[in-house]
Formats: sequence, C-alpha cells, structure tokens
Amino acid sequence: MKYDILTDTAFFKAVQNGNLDEATACYGGFIERVVDVCSCTDGKPMAFATLSYTEVELNAVSGENPKTSIMIEKVLSFIHNMQKMVEDMPSSELKTAKMSGPSLKWTGGVANLVELVYGLVEMGCVNDGDVTIGNLGNQVFGLFGLDPIPYSRTYTNIKSRSVQNGGRAYFLTEMRQMLNERIDQDARIMRGR
Repeated sequence: MKYDILTDTAFFKAVQNGNLDEATACYGGFIERVVDVCSCTDGKPMAFATLSYTEVELNAVSGENPKTSIMIEKVLSFIHNMQKMVEDMPSSELKTAKMSGPSLKWTGGVANLVELVYGLVEMGCVNDGDVTIGNLGNQVFGLFGLDPIPYSRTYTNIKSRSVQNGGRAYFLTEMRQMLNERIDQDARIMRGR
C-alpha cells in the first residue's frame, strides 16, 4: 500500500478544489477507504503513516476554501478516531496481506466492471449471496486501485442500453462468448494430439 493512497482519491481532489458537491458525493467512498486502510493488511506502521500523511495534507488544504472546511473537519475527526482504534487493536485482529506481487490495474471501461459486480451479486456466488452491490463494488474497485463510484448511476445507464445479442450486459455477453471460443479452441487442440 502506498502512504498517499487516501490523498489520491476523488474526495481529496474535490476538497482541494473547493468543490463541496463533489466532496459530499465522494465522502462515503472516502470513509470506506479509510476503514480499509485501518484493516492493517500492510501492518500498523503503514496504516499510521497513511493516516498521518492524509491528516497533514487535509490540514494543509482546510483553510483554503470555507465551503469544504466543515467536510474536512468531519474527515479529520474520523481519521483521529480510526488512529486510536488502530493503536488499540490487538495483533490477533490484524489482517494479513492476501496478495503479493505487482498491483492489478483495470484497463477496461468502468461500466464493464460494474456489469461484472452486478453479475456476481445476481449469481449469489460471493458470501453465499449475502453481499451488497456497494460492498462488493468497493472491494472489486479497490482491488484494481479504483475509487468507488455511485454504482447505481452506471447501472441505470446499462439498463437504458439497446438490446444487442439478447441483452444489455454487453461486457458479460462478450466475456461469455470469448471464454466459450477459448474452450472450443482448447478442445480442438486436445483432439488433434
């Protein structure tokens, strides 16, 4: 995890630019990212470094625009509370990092990733179907280093698409087709041996 992960977010950019509407829209996603940092998957020192760096950067922009000052105060208060929680967290509750190696980067369209998230939720194959779009979306987007977005807005756009090849989920339809083609190609290769 990079120590500046929380300052490289839509929320931070919004408060930096004095855009209260955008900061308000991104507030929940930012808080979820703070909570993710506090899970300490990269250890307590990195969580403290990330929270401290974010605190310093937020303090630096807090006086620049009165419109976003209250929003920054709320976030700083939350960060202070989370720092105390991390400090008091017993080592038995610390999560261990699950992935090693280079980070993953989503190079497809955001709507494609939203289709995938909605598809996984509809299939009920995550947590036995006991997961929300927002929770899974934030996890999947975080996996690829993306900021959470208002998933329902993108889903509304997907629903308004014209029907092609039997559906509106273009990405999932294309994925299914390409996977079936690969399976068929592999089967032909195996038969030719």
